[in-house]
Parts: sequence; structure tokens; C-alpha cells
Amino acid sequence: MEMSKGKLLSCLLGLLFAAISTSGMAAQGTLTVGTEGDAPPYSMADATGNVTGFDADVARAICAKLDVTCKFVVQAFDTLIPALDAKRFDIIISGLGITEERKKKIGYSIPYASAPQYFIVPKGSALAKFTSLPPLLAALKGKSIGVVTGTTYSRFIAKNIPDATIKSYDSLTQMESDLSARRFDTAFDDGSSWTDYLKKPEGTNFEQVPVKVIATDDPSTLGHGMGVGIRKDNQDLTKKIDVALCDIIKSGRMKAMSEKWFNDDFSLTCK
Repeated sequence: MEMSKGKLLSCLLGLLFAAISTSGMAAQGTLTVGTEGDAPPYSMADATGNVTGFDADVARAICAKLDVTCKFVVQAFDTLIPALDAKRFDIIISGLGITEERKKKIGYSIPYASAPQYFIVPKGSALAKFTSLPPLLAALKGKSIGVVTGTTYSRFIAKNIPDATIKSYDSLTQMESDLSARRFDTAFDDGSSWTDYLKKPEGTNFEQVPVKVIATDDPSTLGHGMGVGIRKDNQDLTKKIDVALCDIIKSGRMKAMSEKWFNDDFSLTCK
């Protein structure tokens, strides 16, 4: 059936609008990225506005896949979600953990990375010999474990080792002080914290247990990993970013980028 000129024009305008409405990205060839800029090694912005770090590398890898240019908007972390909602930028890439509370406000890409957590013990400890999580958790029953109060790490310990003696601290510095004094058997925190601690004089008599704990080991306490924050109404962009992230993960580039900045593999699998 022949389409009327009016209907044809309406259809063409609709297609044109759809093509340029993906957050303005296609129209301008630019994807604006909100990031903190003051959270090394995730995101660092210099005096000229140049942004580097793991988040910046992830953003540029996505932009390359989408054949657009990244434009970074740097601002305080706690203002990123309101600014996304106000359309100050298209997406957030800032080590943004996927949580149920945030999902009420924004949409997310697939999870692409998770900061690994580790237990640290005095050198020579029998706990240092474990290489998988289930037997390590069993061996920690009845042990005293240091954690920072209110963290996902403390929730993980409380759920998975309920008969452990939990030593809670208000800060990592306080916990490290008691760890050095050997006031408990082991401590649990993220790998980057232990990397720094083991470089200190007081850390020379300690070692990291070679069992990596990531978000997918227990999403109910550790969350679902990091995701790109996107407005809920921008499903087209979400799908494109999901495809791009999956390609980046499967190619090994996500692993390489995290090892560059953290000396560890933060990458998650993509189905």
C-alpha cells in the first residue's frame, strides 16, 4: 500500500529523532561522562582537566567501541547521581557500585568489575596456605577477624563466619594498628588497602591469603560489582554500552586495564 507524503514525512522524522535521541550522543559524536576525579587510582583530574585512571580508561574503551569521543565532567562523588538525573552528562563511570538503593534512582549497565577483597595474616600462619574460599571460611570459624565498621566486608564476615569474633574499627588506620600489634588473627579488606599496608615497615611480617573474594561470591553482602550509571529512560544507550562492555571484557582488555592500575584482575565475566 502506498504511503501518503504526510505519513512518510512523519515516519522519517521519527527515525531521525530516534537516531539523535540517544542522550545526544549520535548527534554530537560525544559521550559525556560524569566522574569524581579525586579518587586515585580510579579517577584523577589534573589542573588542565585531563582525567586519568581506571575509570577514564574504561570510559575511553567504551567510547572507542561506540565510535564517539569521551567528554569528562568532574564533580564530587555524592553529586553524580543527581547530576545524571538533571542530564548534566550521559553516564557515570566512577567506581560506581551496583546497589539496590541506587537502582531505585538510576539504571545500570552490566557489572564489569569488582574490587577483590582479601584476608591478611601474619607470615607463617596456617591460613595463608588456603587457595579456595569454602575451606578458608571453614578454617576461620572461631577466629578473631578485624573489619571496618559499616562496610560490605563486615557484613560478609557476619553472614559467612557467624561464629567468628569480629573486631570492628571506625577506620582502616585503626584496624591496621591493631593488626600490627597482632590483637586478632586476621583482617579482611580490599586488596589495594593491603598492597599499601604490606609496603609499610609494620606490614613486613604479614602476608595476603591467596584467596580472592569478589562481589559475585556473595552479592547479598558485597553487592553486584561496578556498573556504568545510566538514566533509566535511556534503554538504547544502555544496550549499546552493555554490548561494548561485554566485548571489552571478553577481549581481556578489562583485565589488562585493572592490572595496570591495581596490579590485580578486577574484571567480571560476561555471558
